[in-house]
Amino acid sequence: ETAVFSKRRNLYGADLAREGVRKGATLVVVEGYMDVIALHQAGFDGAVAPLGTALTEDQLTELWRMSPMPVLCFDGDPAGQRAAARAAELSLPLLSPDKSLKLATIAGGDDPDSLIRKQGKAGFQAVLDAAQPLADALYELLRQAGGDTTPELRAAFRTRLEEAAKRIPDKSLSAEYRSAFLDRFFASRRRGG
Repeated sequence: ETAVFSKRRNLYGADLAREGVRKGATLVVVEGYMDVIALHQAGFDGAVAPLGTALTEDQLTELWRMSPMPVLCFDGDPAGQRAAARAAELSLPLLSPDKSLKLATIAGGDDPDSLIRKQGKAGFQAVLDAAQPLADALYELLRQAGGDTTPELRAAFRTRLEEAAKRIPDKSLSAEYRSAFLDRFFASRRRGG
């Protein structure tokens, strides 16, 4: 960390990714430097990783300068899923109608590097193709965080959903998130699950 260089503001591979995104590549945020290298070698020219341990607000702002809809793709292990949840929560006060995220999930304990080695480019492309819009991914992350199997857990889950929507400063977008969350919440109750 210096006055000129700050880990919290920069992204590993941003120079190459910026060019890749200009040429049509998807901007993909992964956890590690080796993941970025493996993805670039496999032809995913929009791959970047945070410098340091966790994605920051400054890095999210930099991502949105490159693309209005970056895809966050953290490792498939519990730590990666916690990182995805933190990044989703961190993004809420920064969202606007023209800036959002998608979240991609790698099954099992793989990371992008190991997935590319096992399944090749097609394996990782399938993960990207299955990326969920932030509202859908956040709903699932919040449901998993506390469960929804009893009336008490469902009430707490509903409160978490409403609180998450309130963190979005754009009033119309906040209302859309609240509506999407509650529509899904009540639909799941009618289906019994």
